[in-house]
Amino acid sequence: MRKQANLSGRQSFLCCNEPEHAVHIQHKVAKKRYTNNMEYNKRQHWRDWLKKADEPDIWTANRYITAPETDGGKARIPVLKVTVDGEETTARTNSEKSAALAKGFFPPKPVVSLVHPNAKYPPQCQVDVRITADQLHKQLCKLKLYKAPGPDGIPNIVLTKCAALLSDSLLSIFKAMFERTMMYKPWKTFTTVVLRKPGKPRYDTPKAYRPIALLNMMWKVLMAIVADQLTFTMEKHQLLPENHFGGRPRRTTTDAMHLLANTIKASWRAGKVMSALFLDIEGAFPNAVLSHLEHNLRKRHIPSKIVKFVHKMLQGRVTTLKFDGYTSEPINIDNGIGQGDLLSMGLYQYYNADLIEVPKDPGESAMAYMDDSVIIVIADSFPEAHRKLRNMMTREGGVAEWSSLHNSPLEYLKLALVDFAHSRSSKRRSPLCLLQTIIQPTESTNVKASTGLDSTTCTKR
Repeated sequence: MRKQANLSGRQSFLCCNEPEHAVHIQHKVAKKRYTNNMEYNKRQHWRDWLKKADEPDIWTANRYITAPETDGGKARIPVLKVTVDGEETTARTNSEKSAALAKGFFPPKPVVSLVHPNAKYPPQCQVDVRITADQLHKQLCKLKLYKAPGPDGIPNIVLTKCAALLSDSLLSIFKAMFERTMMYKPWKTFTTVVLRKPGKPRYDTPKAYRPIALLNMMWKVLMAIVADQLTFTMEKHQLLPENHFGGRPRRTTTDAMHLLANTIKASWRAGKVMSALFLDIEGAFPNAVLSHLEHNLRKRHIPSKIVKFVHKMLQGRVTTLKFDGYTSEPINIDNGIGQGDLLSMGLYQYYNADLIEVPKDPGESAMAYMDDSVIIVIADSFPEAHRKLRNMMTREGGVAEWSSLHNSPLEYLKLALVDFAHSRSSKRRSPLCLLQTIIQPTESTNVKASTGLDSTTCTKR
């Protein structure tokens, strides 16, 4: 219909000097039929999507419905302000914008690896790690039909509808790749779409944008199968801290909120107060170092077959940035954990698991939901709680040391300190000395003395 409408439109334009020509009516009818069919199919697709929506999709639908209305124009990336060698400059052309965005999305790996080359690891878990036909069929059936394809252009619906024809061939390929740690190089090439982060006051800095990775679908299916293997091993042998939520079966955001609320009320019942410091890691996934990720996997008993697959998977990746109709030159990636697949979620749980184990003393605890973490202290008074939080941040093996070793800088402007006290409690919080209450900024942290914590006090009536 679109081709017919466009063809009649060109014919109508050629006959613009003949207003009574029948082609003008034909063009009007063809255009109206195409527009009506587009509107009908959009509504029908929306209804079908809502009928099959699961829990995450419901929140996505709510975001679509409650988003403010726009003029329908396409948002474009304006001139970006970037800092080069301490001096502020601007990126005006698409190639300059691409370079500025790529620098933020894909930071280089550290020059020196902080993992000891002769580190000794405990025995790996004895788990039968192999790819089966049932696992492949399960993943093919779970694919969302209308997800955007990667560079290969193969949509999910092809793999789902043709599963019976493709499963035997795919199973042989996946088995060979996993058992022999072989990688098909074109599958490691993906497209990165640049999107605006919602709710930002300004969009003239690279930090106001986020990357969305469009992977080749067959590669994505293989990684989903390996992610299931990793999750099964993790849950069977309890390889991660109990307070690590997100990306794990039967551990949801609701569970994390219930645990936090229960911890608060337990401190109040004991006649004490609770302070929680919410941490924000800058570029959590892109800054992850491959050598340290492998180190964490091995020391937590992950089978070597999975570790070797992860090592090969994260090496030699290539991507192109797409925005405003522009496609950048290929960008080689030598650092970070890929975003946009189930395996990346499971891998990052091991990368920041040591952060959850920083609390050692009585009254100290921590929680995490993927890359969002919070350290908690229960004490007799708020000054004591703040001292304990500061100690957890600065002591040997503390949060600051973990941040340095794992190339995961904390974004101090987004740290939030929340003090929880019952409304009937006589214990009051003393005024905070801003950021210095919790940490002591040094030249290495690159934090100005004027920077302050976002802090507040919560009470229950």
